[in-house]
Amino acid sequence: MMKPILAGCSLLALLAIGSLPVKAQSTKPAPSPAPATSPAPTQNTAPAPAATSTNVSPDELQKFASATKQMLAIVNDTENQMVQAVQKQGLTEARFNEIYQSKRNPNAKPANQITPKEEESYKQAVTQLTQLQKDAQVKMDKAVEAQGLQTDRFNQIFAAVQKDPQLRQEVRKLIQQHTGP
Repeated sequence: MMKPILAGCSLLALLAIGSLPVKAQSTKPAPSPAPATSPAPTQNTAPAPAATSTNVSPDELQKFASATKQMLAIVNDTENQMVQAVQKQGLTEARFNEIYQSKRNPNAKPANQITPKEEESYKQAVTQLTQLQKDAQVKMDKAVEAQGLQTDRFNQIFAAVQKDPQLRQEVRKLIQQHTGP
C-alpha cells in the first residue's frame, strides 16, 4: 500500500498509529501525522499514575496525547491524498504497489510487464507522494509545537509511552476523551 512510501514521513507517526489506536481512526493503516492549527487540549487535572514513574508530567502527557491525535488525523488525510495522487496518474493502488515492490526488490517481478506509460505514471506519482510526505512532516512538527512541546521532548515522551504499557493506556484514554463517545 502507500505505507512504504509514507514510512519516511515519520517513523514516529507510524509507531504511534500502531500502538495508539483510537475509535475515531479509520481502519486503513495510515502514515504521517499532525495539523498546524488545533484546538487547545482539554486539561486532565487527575495525575496519570504512570506519568510520575517515567518522568512525564500529566500536563506533558495531555499535550502529547493532543499532538498525537492531530498527527493521526494528518496521517489519515495524507494517506487519502496519496491514494488520490496515484489514481490521478491512472494507476490503481495495487498496481502502484506492485511496481513499487519490483523497484525495491529485483526478485519481486510484477504480474504484468510494466508499460512505458505505467513507468511514467509511477514516476509522476512518486514525485507527488514525496511532496505530500514532506508537507505532512511539516504539519506534524507544527502540531507538536502548537501543543507547547519541543520535538525532542515529544520524542522522549513517545519513547516512554512505548516502554510503559500503563502510560500507553493513559495516552489512549486521553485521545479517546478528545474523540468523544
